Amino acid sequence: MHFLNTLNGKVTSQPPIWIMRQAGRYLPEYKLVRNTELNFIEFCLNAEKASEVTCQPIKKFNLDAAIIFSDILLIPHMLNFKVSFIKNKGPKLKKLDFGQRITFSDWDKFKSDLAPVGKAINLSRTKLNKDVKSKNTPIIGFSGSPWTLFTYLTEGQSSKDFSNARKFLWSNTRDSEEVFEILVQAIICFLEIQLKAGVDAIMLFDSWAGSIPARFRNKFIYEPTRKIVQYVRAKNASIPIICFPKSMGEGIVEFADIINPNCIAVDHLTDIEFVHRSISKNIAIQGNIDPLCLVNGGDTLKKEVDYLRNLISDRPYIFNLGHGILPETPQQNLIDIISYIREEKFGISIS
Repeated sequence: MHFLNTLNGKVTSQPPIWIMRQAGRYLPEYKLVRNTELNFIEFCLNAEKASEVTCQPIKKFNLDAAIIFSDILLIPHMLNFKVSFIKNKGPKLKKLDFGQRITFSDWDKFKSDLAPVGKAINLSRTKLNKDVKSKNTPIIGFSGSPWTLFTYLTEGQSSKDFSNARKFLWSNTRDSEEVFEILVQAIICFLEIQLKAGVDAIMLFDSWAGSIPARFRNKFIYEPTRKIVQYVRAKNASIPIICFPKSMGEGIVEFADIINPNCIAVDHLTDIEFVHRSISKNIAIQGNIDPLCLVNGGDTLKKEVDYLRNLISDRPYIFNLGHGILPETPQQNLIDIISYIREEKFGISIS
């Protein structure tokens, strides 16, 4: 329970370790399972396969937490904004056009369609508990945050500048509010499934938080996120919450003050010293390692770990990256840095 103790405020000399996208394309065993499904959404909704890849990095690297294999775009998909994943291009989905109203009321069907995620959590728990080394490993449930999901709805894909999403806010503020109300409800329903399945922590990914005009942060980031956090805590006050408001700059301090999560995940483009001195010491910090630093590995990575260790020695810290692990990451680099953090000998080979 090293991971959960840290989320609940305990400072340790050896931080717990998990990696965003730890079940992913850098693992050959992941690719073997992934290649059995042509459709990525169907892969996410196959409870047996989702649970299998959820457990792979735990069994291979003895990480301190699992995160259920799923995708933030399951929500828009189930809201009838059908999502497809184009090879080497990323997600594409039906686009919300200017002036278009969004309505949705069949929340029972929404929950039913997403029920395989809850089943995958249960299966993951069973599989992890069969092995003494992975028994009682905490499982993280998650969702995308409202603003990030809104960007996908209005852009129809990822974007460099999110111009459609921003135009939508400026020209259709009232319509935007209606969309956000539905997204908040959808996220709550999705998290309810995961809470009922017994996840040990919740993470909210606001991957594109840095793209919203500062003028709209309160209405479209802070307030919707606060509603979701309040819901989770009302359901289970003991569930710790990690928030990832990526690339918000100075806004991360206001976010932390308003939302008061158990932990703030910090991306690699954000000044970690600024975050550390500016937010409450009661809030744990997670991440900040550049994924390319892990790709590089070696002494450079060790120095980065030492820098973070020394800087954040007086508050709870979780080792993670500033974003997802990259497909080209050598597994040996991950094994080496886990060993280094746990004060074991560097250079243990992959079995």
